[in-house]
Amino acid sequence: MTNALTVRHLDITSAEVSEVLDILDAEYRTRYREFYKDDITAYPVTDFTSPDGAFIGILEGDVLVAAGAIRRYDSTTAEVKRMWTRDTHRRRGLAQQVLRELDAAAGDLGYTRIFLTTGSRQPEAVALYRASGFEGGERRIPEFDLPIFAFEKPVGRTTLTERP
Repeated sequence: MTNALTVRHLDITSAEVSEVLDILDAEYRTRYREFYKDDITAYPVTDFTSPDGAFIGILEGDVLVAAGAIRRYDSTTAEVKRMWTRDTHRRRGLAQQVLRELDAAAGDLGYTRIFLTTGSRQPEAVALYRASGFEGGERRIPEFDLPIFAFEKPVGRTTLTERP
């Protein structure tokens, strides 16, 4: 029997979130070995708390199964960071649900646009963002010669589509 899913704003310093960030960091290290730089600790945790940010989690029972955060990018733009779905819960539309919740949180915080980047070694993330109404394309990181994708969209326009 599957527990009901609940959406919650979470404290980024909590133990359940710390576990998720450790898993996400390990995934980044695996995907981007030679290019890896510690993105998880690159920003202060206060960036992901009110009044400029938020951390959203989807829980199945007491287990955090998907999450994402926003932080201030500039005065009108929120940046999505920390997108993650537990590997046992992928392909269920949870990441798109997290994006919709982050979109709503961005609107609540007064942002009018959402921006994000993802690496070329995460094609499933690129597909997710495109399917969710984000527009953008490939850029290069000169110091690594590694392509990344930068996307943005207006707040309030997260597309409801089938899973990518």
